[in-house]
Amino acid sequence: MRYLFFLFMIVNASAAESEWVIAHRGASFDAPENTTAAIALALERGAKIVEFDVRETKDGELFLCHDEDLKRLCGTEQMFSKLNAAEVRKLDVSSWFAKSNSPDETPPTLRSAIQQCIAGGAVPLIEHKTGKPETYAQIITGLNAVDQVIVQSFNWSFISAIRKLLPTVKIGALGSKQLGEHKTELLEMKPDWVGWNAKDISADDISWLKEKGFHIAIWTVNDPVRARELVDQGADKIITDRPKFLTGQIKP
Repeated sequence: MRYLFFLFMIVNASAAESEWVIAHRGASFDAPENTTAAIALALERGAKIVEFDVRETKDGELFLCHDEDLKRLCGTEQMFSKLNAAEVRKLDVSSWFAKSNSPDETPPTLRSAIQQCIAGGAVPLIEHKTGKPETYAQIITGLNAVDQVIVQSFNWSFISAIRKLLPTVKIGALGSKQLGEHKTELLEMKPDWVGWNAKDISADDISWLKEKGFHIAIWTVNDPVRARELVDQGADKIITDRPKFLTGQIKP
């Protein structure tokens, strides 16, 4: 439970600057996203919450990967969902990254990413892309990590299913476009937090969410001026590719 304190405290003028920042796909501005190296760098730079994306292989294993097709990361036309676990373990997902000092990084498993974050004193923020809720629940339960993680998704049926399987796990509802169209659903679902696109959220949206008791994370913000504006409006967390930079720029 001590990790969750960091995630759900409300940001105020006396809060530590680092508590405002969530490392997006690890420290993905300076390391290849969704890799052990990116998570390690985020932890080294003091991130208390590390977000990463998770996909399921065709044989039911869960690995970190954002894109469904592997053209951007691997330069191939392969689809992640068509690969088995053994094939995923052979993928090089770091050579594309010009600043990488860790060539031949392969996608870590969900299990190892959770363990790495918790060992480093950070909350694993698990973003579901694909995969069955039962598979996620089995891994989280097997690690005795139900009270040390948060699971988020754009697929709200998935996070509702996770909550049924793991009633005490924290869930996050991700979204974009018009928040007003989803107010009724959010009130019915009662997620622990709402993660919304910085391009689409307004000060009025943030005010409504706060009034209804939601904790708010805004993605993906690398501009300190915009981040400061969102925090001043009431956002609890800023999801960024540049955790160290933003932490240094946003002042109480």
